[in-house]
Amino acid sequence: MCGINGFMSIGKSLPADAALLISGMNACLQHRGPDDAGVFTDLEKGIVLGHRRLSIIDLSTDAHQPMKDERGNVLVFNGEIYNYREIKSKIAFRGRTNSDTEVLLHLYAELGHDALPELNGMFAFAYYDASLNQLLLARDRAGKKPLYYSVSNGIFAFSSEIKALLTLPWIKSEMDNSAMYDFLTYNQLDAPRTMFRDIFKLAPGECMTVSTAGIVLKKNYWEVSYTDLSANSESDIADQLFEQLQKSVSYRMVSDVPVGAFLSGGVDSSAVVALMRSQSQGLIKTYSVGFEGQPDYDERSYALKVSRMFNTEHHEKIISASDIAEFLPKVVEIFDEPMADATAIPIYFISKLARENGTIVVQTGDGADELFAGYRGWKKYRQLYPWYHRVTAMPGFLRSGLSLLAGKKESPANEIIRRAAAGQEFFWGGAKAFKEGTKQQFLEQDWLAKVAGADSYEVIRRYRQAFTLLQQQFPWLGDTDWMCYLGVKFQIPSKYLYRMDRLGMANSIEIRSPFLDYNLINFGLSIPARYKVKGDEPKAILKKSLERILPHDILYRKKMGFVVPLREWAGEIMLDYIETNMKSFCANTVIFKEAALREHLQEIRNGNKDYTNNLWTIYFLMNWVNRWM
Repeated sequence: MCGINGFMSIGKSLPADAALLISGMNACLQHRGPDDAGVFTDLEKGIVLGHRRLSIIDLSTDAHQPMKDERGNVLVFNGEIYNYREIKSKIAFRGRTNSDTEVLLHLYAELGHDALPELNGMFAFAYYDASLNQLLLARDRAGKKPLYYSVSNGIFAFSSEIKALLTLPWIKSEMDNSAMYDFLTYNQLDAPRTMFRDIFKLAPGECMTVSTAGIVLKKNYWEVSYTDLSANSESDIADQLFEQLQKSVSYRMVSDVPVGAFLSGGVDSSAVVALMRSQSQGLIKTYSVGFEGQPDYDERSYALKVSRMFNTEHHEKIISASDIAEFLPKVVEIFDEPMADATAIPIYFISKLARENGTIVVQTGDGADELFAGYRGWKKYRQLYPWYHRVTAMPGFLRSGLSLLAGKKESPANEIIRRAAAGQEFFWGGAKAFKEGTKQQFLEQDWLAKVAGADSYEVIRRYRQAFTLLQQQFPWLGDTDWMCYLGVKFQIPSKYLYRMDRLGMANSIEIRSPFLDYNLINFGLSIPARYKVKGDEPKAILKKSLERILPHDILYRKKMGFVVPLREWAGEIMLDYIETNMKSFCANTVIFKEAALREHLQEIRNGNKDYTNNLWTIYFLMNWVNRWM
């Protein structure tokens, strides 16, 4: 786990102070790699690379980066290749280190981007091909590791974080208005866009080649691969799933430092801890958080039970209201690409707790809910989808007439009618912030004119089109499969993995997600929906597969989730900040109508709990714009 930086000439000579600039980028990412730093420069060829190292595999100085081979090729690499030993034995490559970095460097020298199917891991890297004078970049399939880039002023630049790119004098901090429009719907941004006009991000499962002519290749190298399991019995699938999860956890034990776990006491994290213990007799440290005086948000008793069951050294952090108040101003420094999600609060503190107790690598249960339809909130969509399909089957004039009758009033029935009339998919996944009608009410008309024609549904449309192509190959895929697919392709990389990367790296720890091994993704998404949800029981097939290692009261208790007493503890802090700064914020950005926002805040003060997420979104945006724009 590290931070990578670099820039390359694509028509303009690099500045004379290029070495100083790359060192500045490295310094900006010190939190990502506190153990070592390195720089490679070749101004004659127009290439500069930088690296910050968090030592996980091969702790020696031999594994220093940027790493250069005997042919002059150079690699900067962020992440881990879990199967690097298998690759190394297969290609009969001895090398001079015990690192996965050197294996990747050798493999890319031989195969270039054709090496990507061989890799099982989480990664973002840049490989400089000295003979071709090209830069080859790639990001892992699930999107665990970030990679941002910019083409500006005749120079291609890249980094693990946007804040490092902004240290370069030719890269400007200018807002992408259409990205802001979509952010207000999703609270996150989908690749390739960021909130910055000229800064982009490589998508999960995507690779790129850059030459002196600019970006000459950008392509997806991976898509979900489904298998027809409809004839398989439930018990057979449960057995296969357990074996897949065992292997995935085993891969993520690969490390030259101890591996711990975040443990909530829920199904997913408990399964990971149980499987870690089955593969190691050594010390395993586990970590949980709770909230002072807030029993409705506290799962520590379940975590402690699992810890005792599997003999881990368990650590807890009790988060207080003052902790949250202290953390709030930090959040926009951590998230230079905006993501308004209050769950950042407990993840920050649990990551900090792990680092303070000497744990640099942890495993988590992220991803299981998307793979196995684990969200209870999805139930309403499963119930309403038959009605949606009935409306979409109507002639267009009937749908249009129903849409006019529905008007703007919010209700499940009207939502079905409006989306069906517009030819839109019913399930939008992560669209938990402002509805389109609400945005029209509180956004300034002049600003709306700048994004004329903007349609936040475009984000969903792209995934729906890709899923429709998959349905042509696998006609048994249905509505629940669509929800799982969208979760894996959009919600997980844009929200959950981005969140984990930033908050883990803010505390210099590496976070690994065994449920998001690409083989497990392929298998999990292929499991028939009838096995995922049985009656009202979500994630049924996963729970069945885990009955052999976890007790009933852990597997089948009511899901709480990683939630935060945001309104109880931070509501007044955020409201006071918003009201104090609203006038100047609206005047300076000319995006939001002050009067409309004040009406929104009054709803929150009146106790409308449906607006709690909107409170966080407005608070976050005010802070973020003030910091980064």
